[in-house]
Amino acid sequence: MPVVRVAFYEGRSVEKKRQIAEAITQALVNIGGSKRDGVHVMFENVARENWVIGGAPELAEASASPKK
Repeated sequence: MPVVRVAFYEGRSVEKKRQIAEAITQALVNIGGSKRDGVHVMFENVARENWVIGGAPELAEASASPKK
């Protein structure tokens, strides 16, 4: 029973999550030989200010912001 945890910033739609879960499930069935009903995909939606890279939240925010 594979369990896949996907963490990303908040804001993805239910439809996007469904598409991601389907792609992950298909890969584990096709490549990994898993049974479809045994694949578990969990989403963790993290607020941008709670995602820290390199010890400083501003680094995560800066890398996500478009360059000026």
